[in-house]
Amino acid sequence: MKIGLLTYYGDLNCGTNLQAYATFSAIKSVYPNDIVEVIPFHGFKPEIRPYKSFNLACICRDIVRMLKYKDFKRNKLNIRGKDPIIYDVEEALKYIASFEYDKIYVGADTLLELDRINIDGLSAYWLKGIKAEKTFLAASAKNVTYENLSARQKEEMKEAVGQISHIGVRDSATIKLLSYFRPTEDIHHVPDPTFTMQIDKDATRQYLEKKHLTIPKTSVFMHLYGNDNWADDLAKFFKNKGYYIATPRPYKYSDFVLNDMGPFEQFGIYGYFELVVTHRFHDCVFSLKNGTPFFVYVKSRKTFMTEDNDSKHVSLLKDFGLFPYGFLGCVDDGICTNDMDEKLKLLKLHFNGEKVNSRLRELREEYFCFLNMTIKN
Repeated sequence: MKIGLLTYYGDLNCGTNLQAYATFSAIKSVYPNDIVEVIPFHGFKPEIRPYKSFNLACICRDIVRMLKYKDFKRNKLNIRGKDPIIYDVEEALKYIASFEYDKIYVGADTLLELDRINIDGLSAYWLKGIKAEKTFLAASAKNVTYENLSARQKEEMKEAVGQISHIGVRDSATIKLLSYFRPTEDIHHVPDPTFTMQIDKDATRQYLEKKHLTIPKTSVFMHLYGNDNWADDLAKFFKNKGYYIATPRPYKYSDFVLNDMGPFEQFGIYGYFELVVTHRFHDCVFSLKNGTPFFVYVKSRKTFMTEDNDSKHVSLLKDFGLFPYGFLGCVDDGICTNDMDEKLKLLKLHFNGEKVNSRLRELREEYFCFLNMTIKN
């Protein structure tokens, strides 16, 4: 049997690439005697560019990182030929169909989103009309709502969803959307695939040894947007408490700039910090996997996926009993960095390593439970 995985990959986002690898590895593990491959296709251009910097050393490290990601795509995702970017949906569907897969898994991440296409219809990731057994595996439509769909999109979505054999999605907003087209009992909540991964501690250790870098125990990893005007105040707070600050891109408050890591090296780096502050969903997942407390914030209210102000970040915190302790808020509402001493105290109080590990095991089991269900037909 020939099985294809339709997923995001190839940019310089650690989470994107590791969830592609985790999905790829999980599918291969349940189909050990079949051909399993990542479908070499992009529905939009992957973002591959260095961070903004006028520092030659940082630019050189960016080049190293880009080469590592290129190697990851080639040797871990086994994509060694052409992987075209096809914007035209019909042309993309014909390209995917040309591989003649028996089964296609779609996921993970926000593959079902519609804001990357400029047509009145669906993207190729919905696989409308493709003749194969199709499964959504921890896919998400992000902030797509039924009410905002056009009449044509509703009709096409009804047709596409009706062709899916197994539906596993990552968030409640996508469950709500798809419930307009399929009974809710047909729609399963499936955790992010990176919950199934084991940390390659050797990769991170070797990275640090090669750089002759020792990260002090009292260090915080800050992954922020460059225009977060409250970042300087937050950095000052940590500096005054004796923390060193590591960042994945250069800032004036950085003690360590770690912008030359490959995906596996970054996956394990979170375990070297006392705390992580981020806007990234997968930074949160990787912090949990490494047993490291974290604060997360969202940049814009557009990030919220439901009318009750839920988001993938908030949902993750709630799932691990860390809301509101690990949530700094929304930048649109003016993140409050006051009372950080109290916030830090409450976060550490409620971050229970044993409970975190127990929930991580449960999520891994939930993921494989759904995946194993899809192979029975």
